[in-house]
Amino acid sequence: MSTINNLNVDRENTTTLDYDSTAYDAYRPTYSSRLYTKIYEYHTSHSSSFSTALDVATGTGCVARELSKTFQQVYANDISQDMISSASAFNSSNIQYSISAAEDLSQFKDSTIDLVTVATALHWIDCEKFFKEAWRVLKQNGTLAIFGYSSFHIVNGYPAATKEFKKFTLETFGDYFDPRMVLIDNMYRDIVIPDELFKNIIWERNEYNEKEGNMNDGECYLNKEWSVEQLKNFMKSWSFYRSYMSKCQKENQKIEDPVDKLFEKLKEKEGWKDEQILKISWSFVLGLAEKN
Repeated sequence: MSTINNLNVDRENTTTLDYDSTAYDAYRPTYSSRLYTKIYEYHTSHSSSFSTALDVATGTGCVARELSKTFQQVYANDISQDMISSASAFNSSNIQYSISAAEDLSQFKDSTIDLVTVATALHWIDCEKFFKEAWRVLKQNGTLAIFGYSSFHIVNGYPAATKEFKKFTLETFGDYFDPRMVLIDNMYRDIVIPDELFKNIIWERNEYNEKEGNMNDGECYLNKEWSVEQLKNFMKSWSFYRSYMSKCQKENQKIEDPVDKLFEKLKEKEGWKDEQILKISWSFVLGLAEKN
């Protein structure tokens, strides 16, 4: 069975995710073509069918749109009406969106899907229920692809700034972190894909080595070249930033925006300008499995 170790999560009482879908779509990084190539190569190793794909917890639909270039029919679901509204604004004749939880895929018949994906969302999901549902809807020898990136970004060539970003995030927003985020920041090591349901399970992890100040061996699946201003806007799309600012407003606290304050400090210390381009990376995990 799937297991989650060393994490006491009360899923009934955890905070509802607070995302601004417009900001999320505008400022979040998108996944590389190399990632999709890796997933398709794995799928091709045991299946020749690229008929149907299902992107679970699709968010604003960036993965579904990419899948639609390869699969004849793509289904995409999310529990958030706001996210689905944003995703469906990108019209595509072969993508069908729906509102539902990842743990309940009852709108899909047994053994009808070639590929199920879940991108930077598995930590929000009841894994035991989801894995059973993914197994049920997948065709024999279908593929499950799980991937995601850490909460902490790396500014390549600036190890001191990278440490400052992590320290700032933990100290400023630590009280607003949902405990489930421990799962993705530990690169899903606490999640086990059940081998009674899936086989040929592969995990790849590309991680930042804090001591050496660089990524470990292997090309990262998630890199972006962003201006200093774009990186700042990305940080302001975080749910815990929004929760922090919302609480301050409710309590009528007059505070300086902590992200703005951090960037003013770093611009002075590192000599950055708003338009300067930075190379950003994230620790990344990819899990692949074939239906038994």
